[in-house]
Amino acid sequence: MKPTQISAKMGEYFRSAGFDSVAPLNIANVDGQTDLVIAGVQMFDDIIHRNQPLRNGRVFVTQPCVRMQFQPQVETQEGTSTSFVNVCTEQMGTSFDEHLQSVDHWCTILSKLGLHMNDFVVVMRVSQHDWGTGEFSALELFFCYGGLELGDAAYLQVPQSNRAAILISDIGFGLERIAWAINKTESYFDILAPWTEIGTREMFDACRTIALLILCGVQATNKGPGLQFRRFAKVLGEKYYGVDLFEILPYYFDYWTQFITPSIERADAVMLARLEIERFVNLKICAMLNLPPPRDETTDAYLDRLVYTCNISIYELRNAIQICKM
Repeated sequence: MKPTQISAKMGEYFRSAGFDSVAPLNIANVDGQTDLVIAGVQMFDDIIHRNQPLRNGRVFVTQPCVRMQFQPQVETQEGTSTSFVNVCTEQMGTSFDEHLQSVDHWCTILSKLGLHMNDFVVVMRVSQHDWGTGEFSALELFFCYGGLELGDAAYLQVPQSNRAAILISDIGFGLERIAWAINKTESYFDILAPWTEIGTREMFDACRTIALLILCGVQATNKGPGLQFRRFAKVLGEKYYGVDLFEILPYYFDYWTQFITPSIERADAVMLARLEIERFVNLKICAMLNLPPPRDETTDAYLDRLVYTCNISIYELRNAIQICKM
């Protein structure tokens, strides 16, 4: 079962249970304390951090997220990726009993999808958090299936400086992890990578996350969301240049457009990624051969300029390119 099919079944179930489906946030976070959206509950950031009016009602959202802390573990730790879809139910101003009712709904839909509750281990914990408005306690339930954590349910009391603490039911699961648990493939990335491409988990993960960032309008910079774009481009440019990266990127662009409306055309997105990835290739060639510095240009354009304007040997450049691809 594809992740999109799973999220569609979830959305249908929660709508029938009285939850409203809402559009996800843009991945570049503007209201909270993180550069990028890392969880569905951040739909309340404007309320928590900018004193906006409370919102009532129960909602279901499929929220693309990026968590950079996972990057070092992607290659070595199965089931890990820096970008994923957080399928969530969120409710503000809710009682604890209502929160438990939402937990029960999740148990029902997971069972309907084939992940039965008698195969889960549920771990309860009370933890301390501070989202920038003061410390608060959270009662959390972690749902583990076959040793893999699929999601958690938290009941929160987020403090406010000029009004009572905000009560929030925040329940979220990793869609791709649910898909892995349902399909029971050998690797988490088996259904997240193009069938015809071979590569490392690190490479596919970098392509996935860059595609999401570009789709949401993030551009490469030296700080904020753009810095994360630049970090992934550096990985691809310095370690995986020569692989069919620019065939893989459109695949992930199409994947993310099933969950969030793109702010850029597909071809333009691939070109932006190419310019940033090949910037690192160009810098490597420049340093290797002590050449004039590159501009904002593709590697083809840079080499063309070096040959026809700077009179650099085409054979030296071809040899340098082969080294970059090794």
